[in-house]
Amino acid sequence: MAVDFPVLIAGMLRATDAGRHPKPAVRELLIALSDALGAAGAAFAVPGEGTARIVAVSPGAAWSLGRTISAGSAADPPAVDTAGAVTVAVPDAEGRPAGLVRLYLHPDRRLDRDAQDAVRLVARALGAVCPPAIDPLVAALADGLAVVAVDGTVRSWNPAAQVITGRAAAQAVGHPIPFAVPPPGRTAELDLPDGRVLSVSCTALSGSADHVVTFRDVTEARRRERAKDLFVATTSHELRTPVTVIRGYVDTLHRRWDRLDDDTRRDLVRAIHERADRLAVLVDRLLLGGDEERVDALLEPREFDLLAALSEAVARLGPEEAARLRPALPDRLPPAYGDPDSVPTVLTELVQNAHKYSPGGGLITLTAGADDNTVWFEVADSGIGVQPEDTGRVFDRFWQAERTDRRRFGGVGLGLYLVRRIVEGQHGWVSLRRRNPDGTVAEVRLPRAGV
Repeated sequence: MAVDFPVLIAGMLRATDAGRHPKPAVRELLIALSDALGAAGAAFAVPGEGTARIVAVSPGAAWSLGRTISAGSAADPPAVDTAGAVTVAVPDAEGRPAGLVRLYLHPDRRLDRDAQDAVRLVARALGAVCPPAIDPLVAALADGLAVVAVDGTVRSWNPAAQVITGRAAAQAVGHPIPFAVPPPGRTAELDLPDGRVLSVSCTALSGSADHVVTFRDVTEARRRERAKDLFVATTSHELRTPVTVIRGYVDTLHRRWDRLDDDTRRDLVRAIHERADRLAVLVDRLLLGGDEERVDALLEPREFDLLAALSEAVARLGPEEAARLRPALPDRLPPAYGDPDSVPTVLTELVQNAHKYSPGGGLITLTAGADDNTVWFEVADSGIGVQPEDTGRVFDRFWQAERTDRRRFGGVGLGLYLVRRIVEGQHGWVSLRRRNPDGTVAEVRLPRAGV
């Protein structure tokens, strides 16, 4: 079988011009091999579990695209099988299998030495432009996996690596790995410019200078760990004060019962009762703040009278907050759609927040209204106000306006977070804005019934 070397060389040059794009380069090499040897067609297959699937073909072998062949059918030197096809292993730069090249011959054609050399030459060229085949188990990994050469360039890139980094294999293979890699045998966490955190491990590849790098996105896991640590620290801090006060009152009653008059005993018992109620509210808030799904499960949206719900909520306020609150509500409002049982919780949190951040006193006003789509109420104070840059962050879990060790205002940082979760769970929204000339306005909007 004569080899048309000019045709073969021209095709290999076209493959080179395709640069680092494997598909066009592979196709040009297959066409060059088929035309140079006068074969019916040529194909390239990627090995899998015991078989290899044909993923690229020359025009004469288009019928075979997608079919499977035996992964062990490659022979050296190339030989014609009973189907009239020649299959040769495609080695990568390190001699590892990257695939198979399959040449379909016309009847009664045989390969001489030159033809065999041409097939092997094209096979090596294919190995140079194709990344090593990915094992099915590697492809199924949730972790990103890359084989990295000693110079830092990527040789192999699994599908999970593409998902994590946003780089396809064609963009990664042959280029430097896009993040720092720790020494072999070590694991490191890397902070990426986009704010994500990667856990990266490096392992030396036996019998090679290459390394296997595995990596995963641990951003959410680290966020949960930080939230958990903050939750524990905040909980222990906030629970310590009421528990200490209750223990002090109880200790006074226990040690001095006989020396106290009835009025003093009643005052101490009343104080213990009030502190116990506050402690119960704090515990409920902490439990709800740690379980978002529980908040949503407690909501039962339906049509209801917002004015009636607000009146009930005002009646349940503590004496200090109630003394400062001035409702200015309309006579009637269109029905709202939401959970009326949640209104006392939302209003209490907003009024307590206004009371806490208005240490100089002043009135807290409650107003309400409606538009074509929503029914709303506002809680306004004349306190220290909210900074414009913080209006969106105040609803974050555990967020505190004062982030120093010496805080003037207590709190867990869960009140406004729970308000947002409760309101948004009813398809409404809540906002906080600065009030002119001073103070803060908290606004809650719920859908109008039937809208």
